[in-house]
Amino acid sequence: MHDDQFDALVDDATHAVNNLIPDRLLDGLGDSGRSNLLFQINDVLTPILREVVDTAGDDSDNPTRASTIAGLLSELLETHAAKCDDGGAREEDRPPHVISEVHGTSANIDSIASCDIETGTQIYLVLDNGAAFRIAVEAVA
Repeated sequence: MHDDQFDALVDDATHAVNNLIPDRLLDGLGDSGRSNLLFQINDVLTPILREVVDTAGDDSDNPTRASTIAGLLSELLETHAAKCDDGGAREEDRPPHVISEVHGTSANIDSIASCDIETGTQIYLVLDNGAAFRIAVEAVA
């Protein structure tokens, strides 16, 4: 489990515990008291969840993670873009990274980024024509 995933787990658990506390008890704390309570819950849950995560180990039922597949797809897109950029001696001889003859459009990839989320990994793709896309990669089995 990545640090970001662990932090999200602790945050989710902290808020879940906080949501179990009746509002009538929280109302008397004020803003700084509520904030302090969240920090205390977080501090208590962190070592407990760290031990659970360390004991559980890797997910042996699904050793290939969504982030691995997202990395593969990102590398394929980056390799394709690099091959297009290397093709032709002059810039006007190089093909665009994305071409749709059906729609009569073309564009180059400006940036590729990925982000792990609770259900898998998302790839963010931004083109030089202003279009942006989010590709979700989720394990289904």
